[in-house]
Amino acid sequence: MVPKVYLGVEWLGAERVLSSYQPPEDCGASVVFLGIAREDDGVQELHYEAFPEMAIKVMEEIRQEALAKFPIKEVFIHHRLGVVKVGEPSFLVVAYGGHREETFSACRYVVDEVKKRAPIWKKEVYKDGRGEWVLGA
Repeated sequence: MVPKVYLGVEWLGAERVLSSYQPPEDCGASVVFLGIAREDDGVQELHYEAFPEMAIKVMEEIRQEALAKFPIKEVFIHHRLGVVKVGEPSFLVVAYGGHREETFSACRYVVDEVKKRAPIWKKEVYKDGRGEWVLGA
């Protein structure tokens, strides 16, 4: 079974999440957000670190908030740790709802809140070998 909240080095992927969950029949929308490491100003990879116990707790709180705040059916939140090369995914949110409007809104809410509140840190490593820690949203 794929966890609803996941933080770790292994990348489970959107396909695995989508195939693991059978939405109810009144679910007419699914929204997938996939954060992918991009090359900005010579960045070649990102190094993610976290306070895992607290990050998972915060991510689950955000998940519960989204389920209470929006009329959605389910939401999955996954974030990678460790080294993520340019072009690889690092952050996944999948929201399921009855209609697109609330499902898009819930997905956006989860993405923004995880970026703001979860104790996950990112170091950008450049082609010349130097690294720079980046603040969240």
